[in-house]
Amino acid sequence: MNAPHTTAVTQSGMPSPQPFGRAELARCERTLLGRGRWPKAALWRVRIGNEDWVVKDFIERGILSRNLFGVFLVRRELRALQRVAGVKGVPAGAFRVDRHALAYRYVPGRPLATIHEDFLPPAIFEALERTLRDVHARGIVHLDIRNCRNVIVNDRNEPVLLDFEAHLDTRGWLASQRARLETFDLAGVYKHWHRAQSASLGPQRLAVLERMNRWRRMWVFRGLWFYPREAGKRLRRLRRRVSSGPGSDAQP
Repeated sequence: MNAPHTTAVTQSGMPSPQPFGRAELARCERTLLGRGRWPKAALWRVRIGNEDWVVKDFIERGILSRNLFGVFLVRRELRALQRVAGVKGVPAGAFRVDRHALAYRYVPGRPLATIHEDFLPPAIFEALERTLRDVHARGIVHLDIRNCRNVIVNDRNEPVLLDFEAHLDTRGWLASQRARLETFDLAGVYKHWHRAQSASLGPQRLAVLERMNRWRRMWVFRGLWFYPREAGKRLRRLRRRVSSGPGSDAQP
């Protein structure tokens, strides 16, 4: 007998039925999009009820991986996706399938890395910048936009920001700390913009990019999201550095 579906919470705060559960996932049509390195999730495109979804699923990992890292990362990323729900340019409809998997609406498109620069007009990067500023307004910094696989361009030629696994919740941070992290985030957009359409980047954005490139040597988190204790130590170290700042040059 299938377990009953749990409920998700809509943006208005009202409960809504969960679109599908583990039982439907096990028997649906699906395509593997990527199998992350240990201990990351497998990424699937699934079709359920004439609708396409992306599922990040840890169920195939070992017992320790799925019950420790998997549960932690599902809860963590879902919290960020629900916080930014309604922002144009982020995945919609995010919910928890079960404790080992989350899902969101599939967005047809191509990764930024696969698109020739001639087909990347400045308007795409302007839209990505707006999306990121709206995400920041919800108290979230993405922190992995430099990875161009985390940005796709949909069939309407609009950017969509994926993979909030590495995010930070900036609520409770000092305004100066939050501003520097948001600027670091924006520099990821400017990196792609500069490579594709450098003439349209403008001197102010270019200055931010160059400043943040110098600041990147302080960055401490790559590969640490699966080791919360060590990441916590480095987070405290980063906050001390950001508080003092590398001088007036570090101001966004």
